[in-house]
Amino acid sequence: MRYQFTLTEPRRHLEWLGLIPLAAVIVAMVLAAACGEKTPPRADASEGTVGPTAIVTTPTTGSPIVGPVTFERAESVYHERRFDEATTLFKAYTESSPKNPWGFYMVGMSSWKSGDRTGAEAAFGRALQLDSTHVKAHLNLGRVLIEDGRPSEAVPHIERAIALDSVSSEGYRLLGRAYDALGKTDSAVSAYQKALVRDDGDFWAMNNLAMVFIRQGKFEDALGPLARATQLAPEVATFQNNLGIALEGAGHLTAAAQAYQAAIVADSTYGKAATSLARVRQLKEDPNIPPVDLTSLVGKFVLLIEQWKTEAGC
Repeated sequence: MRYQFTLTEPRRHLEWLGLIPLAAVIVAMVLAAACGEKTPPRADASEGTVGPTAIVTTPTTGSPIVGPVTFERAESVYHERRFDEATTLFKAYTESSPKNPWGFYMVGMSSWKSGDRTGAEAAFGRALQLDSTHVKAHLNLGRVLIEDGRPSEAVPHIERAIALDSVSSEGYRLLGRAYDALGKTDSAVSAYQKALVRDDGDFWAMNNLAMVFIRQGKFEDALGPLARATQLAPEVATFQNNLGIALEGAGHLTAAAQAYQAAIVADSTYGKAATSLARVRQLKEDPNIPPVDLTSLVGKFVLLIEQWKTEAGC
């Protein structure tokens, strides 16, 4: 039987997931402190300066854009998901504002979302040369390095981001991805749990933690976090599909079919879920397996997070 599951978060600003039983994980875990109030998100702000008039040739049309290249102008193109063009505009902006790390950061984001990891790595590196405390540049450089198959190089940047902002769950979630890519399963589980201590609504950390369990065949342990993730974000097809995998692996075929169907409802183009739904409909559920109560599993998982918080002194 071949499962097709998704371990990473979608590429917005972006974020993924081997294993010992859950009870042993809880006993062995030593969660760090820094559990206080969440800091507000850091906006992708700029210094608001306007560069000189420039002629920029857009990669999409080849036609020149004449006029001042401002951060806001480039950012509007970025938000329209015209990433190649945004890369060109942000590069022009950095020529007129070479001391603003946010300009290079956005060159990195635009390049990365255009599929140019090399350009993104260079731009994030330049942003960090200008401001070594730029949390987002550290985190997204870490993501690029993980995607490039270099998780060991990503870890120092992620750890630096955590040192700068230990209250946010994002750094620990990304650290879990890096550790998992390095085969350090226990460390990955610990990092995801720390992320959930800091933000008990971090559904991507829940998904990634569950995927660690699934990859080790611990399907029952994966049900709680995935049931909670689908409760918090039912519109995310990935979570529904992964819940289907956990349910199928645990023998709950009827519930698995419902989860796969929910994934298709959330995203009609989700081929993985469609393939899995067709497969599971051909299988016969063992009548001796008790029906699954996802609502109860959600409640138990919520209590488990509270236990982690208590152990962390939160």
